[in-house]
Amino acid sequence: MSRRLHLHKIDKTFGLGFMGRRHSVRQSTWLRLNFVAEEFESCSLSDAGLAAVADGFTKLEKLTLIWCSNATSAGLTFVAQKCRFLKSVDLQGCYVGDQGLGAIGESCKQLEALNLRFCEGLTDTGLVDLAIGCGKTLKSLGVAACAKISDVSLEAVGSHCRILETLSLDSEFINNKGLIAVAKGCPLLKNLNLQCIMVTDEALTAVGTLCVLLESLSLYSFQRFSDKWMNIDIRLKMKLVS
Repeated sequence: MSRRLHLHKIDKTFGLGFMGRRHSVRQSTWLRLNFVAEEFESCSLSDAGLAAVADGFTKLEKLTLIWCSNATSAGLTFVAQKCRFLKSVDLQGCYVGDQGLGAIGESCKQLEALNLRFCEGLTDTGLVDLAIGCGKTLKSLGVAACAKISDVSLEAVGSHCRILETLSLDSEFINNKGLIAVAKGCPLLKNLNLQCIMVTDEALTAVGTLCVLLESLSLYSFQRFSDKWMNIDIRLKMKLVS
């Protein structure tokens, strides 16, 4: 019999999908909060809800917030200050800003995985602060549809996140400069997923030359790539997705 106990309920106070792990919710180290149905939109998770989560789950290690559009940097700051053992944070579709991401960087020194997808409130300031604060432990980073994230952020990742193993990028604003900085600064990179229309052969050549541990390379919509970058001795097992 599995020792994992899943709890699932709709909390009318927060308007969220609530899933915990272990026999006591108070002792849970894993929590997933997501928008459940349209009728709960008016009472979806707010900063007050995140503050309650922070008070009740101080040993939390994994937090997934999916389309919690009413949660802001203030709520995320509550979580960061109280849940200092966080190792994985997924903020897909959350309108959190630089202050909240900076708070995670300042307080959550064990963070290993971060997903930033459709986080329209973020700029380079927040991700740079995060990279500086959590660079020694961060192993996985995903950035997608964040219009204000540029090469500046990736340069910070390359400078501070030396043990990064997985990087997923989907952006029209990231260029060769940022990816080359990652290739130079993240020698342990194993998985790279790219959907960046401004990245060209130059950046891929740097990845192939410098990231000798790379095992998986996924390229989406790579109209600007040619065969030139594949002429080097990459020495990796590659997966190409067109």
